[in-house]
Amino acid sequence: MKKSLWKKLAALTLALIMVMSLAACGDSDKQSGNGGNGSSGGIDAGEDNPGGNNGISEDSPYRDKGFDLSQHETVVMYAIGEKPTDMDKVMEIVNTQYMEPWINTTLDVKFLSWGEMGDKYSLLLTPEGDQVDLMYTSSWCNYSSEVANGGFKELTPEFLQKYMPYSYPIQAPISWEQVSVAGKIYTIPKNNATFNNYNVFVVRTDLLDKYGDFEINSWDSMKQALITLAENERANGIYANGQRGTAEFADHLWWQNVGAESLASGYAFMYYTHGNEDLPDWDKDVFYKFICDDTLQLYKEMAEMAKAGVWSPDRINDTTDAVDNFKSGKVASLIWNASAPTAGQDMENAGVGTYDVFDVTPDAKAQRGSYADDTVAITAKSKLPERAALVMDVLKGFDEVNNLVVGGIEGTHYIMTEDGFRQDGPDAANYNWGVWAWGITGKNSPASYNPDPRQNKFAEICEPKEYAPIASTFTFDKTNVEAELAVIDGIVGEYEQSFNLGLFGDDTEMKYNEMVQRLKDAGIDAIMEECRSQYEAFCESHK
Repeated sequence: MKKSLWKKLAALTLALIMVMSLAACGDSDKQSGNGGNGSSGGIDAGEDNPGGNNGISEDSPYRDKGFDLSQHETVVMYAIGEKPTDMDKVMEIVNTQYMEPWINTTLDVKFLSWGEMGDKYSLLLTPEGDQVDLMYTSSWCNYSSEVANGGFKELTPEFLQKYMPYSYPIQAPISWEQVSVAGKIYTIPKNNATFNNYNVFVVRTDLLDKYGDFEINSWDSMKQALITLAENERANGIYANGQRGTAEFADHLWWQNVGAESLASGYAFMYYTHGNEDLPDWDKDVFYKFICDDTLQLYKEMAEMAKAGVWSPDRINDTTDAVDNFKSGKVASLIWNASAPTAGQDMENAGVGTYDVFDVTPDAKAQRGSYADDTVAITAKSKLPERAALVMDVLKGFDEVNNLVVGGIEGTHYIMTEDGFRQDGPDAANYNWGVWAWGITGKNSPASYNPDPRQNKFAEICEPKEYAPIASTFTFDKTNVEAELAVIDGIVGEYEQSFNLGLFGDDTEMKYNEMVQRLKDAGIDAIMEECRSQYEAFCESHK
């Protein structure tokens, strides 16, 4: 009797354990549906919602995809820069016409200003911080460092194919190669490569023309124009340029001037191109950005312009944006990419002055930027990784949504011409095309046309001299030298802004030699050897 009772009790206990285990699995699935650990299938439809259609509209393209979207969620995305004036108007349409009816989700876009980025970016990715599901990142904006810190979720091909069913199939295959880190993917790249790394010089002609007829077609002629403006306009409260310690001149224009490109996006390895697409010879062409005769020459040029008062001597402590300073008339020139002419137009429309656009490196080739230059990552701490991926799919997989987010409201912020080009709309200044959604730009983003010839100069400059270096697909894995790189980056950080702003003055060469010696003592040669080893393996694979 007792034995029989014991068997019954044991069977009952086992049954209860199995029920509790199943319930726990159910809870785990629900947590995964809210993000959880982001495991595949986290928002799969259950038996009570077999088609995955509860909570979404009849015309949703996500019907019958097997996703459980019955619970409304809010996904938070962070972008870099200033919030456009008409952002709320645009996002109301994005949410009410697409996000909410299609995937039962509200997208909340927040902005991290340029001044805040250095201090707050990493803090936003900490587990105890505010909700952040999607984060702008790039080769120049913390991608490698935050991957190393565990800030971004790894995105497997299976995850991408499942939760980005419309945008993944049309994404440029090379883009995934360009964002990979040690063969793994941690971010979603844009799907439109532009000449975003080529820089031009935009200057207020209403000021410059007062002091003569300037032919600006080289670095030296640009520098002379800047010094002339500094000598004559500082008394009027206008600096010639808003140079930033983060290297407005140095990042692109100087290396464009001397014919060098980045070897590995996000790192300071560079090479001389000699104007061709061939793989560079390591011994003859590759160098570390901060140990090079051309680097020393750049720093001397910066010191010369700083001494002439081309930019504010307090600029190192000034977090105001160089573009905004140009638009408002606080500075007389801007060095930037395809967006520079638009900034000039905004300045002119505001009644501040007139402008023109100049190519100061006419012999330089123009390379379309890496897809890694603008991306959006799903954060590791997100409790909604699958839903965040679906949000990105809506933004990137449908032209009407992509154009809305990137360019604003058609007829208001931009106008489409009969031949498929876009022009500025009446309220373009309130939501300039590409003002913030750099990492979302889609494959079919329409090209711009403007009856003002100055607005078309950038394309006219770049397109005839386009080239595609083979080395642009090389990526560097820092795993073997991560500790040494951290030390090297720290040393560079002690000097870089002061060099870029010319603050060392007559001591520039002495300080440069001091930095070089510290870099050598800290192991830069070992880092370069690691890069060489990986680069040579890359070259072997491209024979």
